Amino acid sequence: MIAHDCIQEAGNVGQDYFFQDIWGAQRIHESGATHAYDIGSRVDGFIAHLLAMNIQVTLLDIRPFPHPVDGLHFIQADAMKLDNIPDDSVQTLSSLCALEHFGLGRYSDPVDYDGWKKALHAIKRKIKVDGWFYLSVPVGHEDKLIFNAHRIFRPSTIVRELEPELSLQEFSYVANWKINTCFVNGADDGVLEFVSDNKLKFEGKNGFTGLFAFKKLRISINNQ
Repeated sequence: MIAHDCIQEAGNVGQDYFFQDIWGAQRIHESGATHAYDIGSRVDGFIAHLLAMNIQVTLLDIRPFPHPVDGLHFIQADAMKLDNIPDDSVQTLSSLCALEHFGLGRYSDPVDYDGWKKALHAIKRKIKVDGWFYLSVPVGHEDKLIFNAHRIFRPSTIVRELEPELSLQEFSYVANWKINTCFVNGADDGVLEFVSDNKLKFEGKNGFTGLFAFKKLRISINNQ
C-alpha cells in the first residue's frame, strides 16, 4: 500500500544541483552554442537540459558510459590530462560539481593531491580563444579537503588558477533557494574576497555551490 504520497510536496528543489543545472544550461543556451563539451556533470539533470534544447553534447568522464542517447557523444578520459582532446579546439566546455573530486580516487581516478589543479590547466589548453568555460564547485571562506569525498574552494583560488588566460565574467552562488549573482570584469579580488569571507559564512552550512563563467582571452602560456 502506498500511504505517504498524498502528504508529499509536488516536487523537490532542495538540492543545489537543481539550481546549478538550470544556471549552466541557461548560460550555454544564451551563448548560442550548438555543441558543448562537458566533464563529469549530471546526465539526468544538466546534460538532459542541453539535449532538450537540441544542443549536442560530448561527455568526458573517467568512468564508462554504455548508454546510447541521441545527441550525446561519449569519450572516456582522465580530466587531469585530457590527452585525447586537441588543444585550442573547444568552444564551450562545462564541468558542474565534478572538479572537487578529481585526484581523490573516489571515482577510480588516480590519487593525486593536485588533481583539481592539473585538470584546470588541461581545460585551459583545450578551450579556444573566445571560448567559454562554465564551472561549479563547493565554495567557502577557506580551501578545505574533506577526506576522499570532495574539496571546498575559496572563489579566489579558482580564479587565480585560471588567470590570465581565462577571465572571470560571472560569479554566482546558490543560497536561500535561489542563485545569487555578482558580475565582475576580470578577476576582481575585492568582490571575490567579500563573497567568500562574508556572504558564505551562513551558520550550519559547510560551503555553498559556486557558479563561475570564464572566457578565454589568449592561448595558454604553458603546458602545466
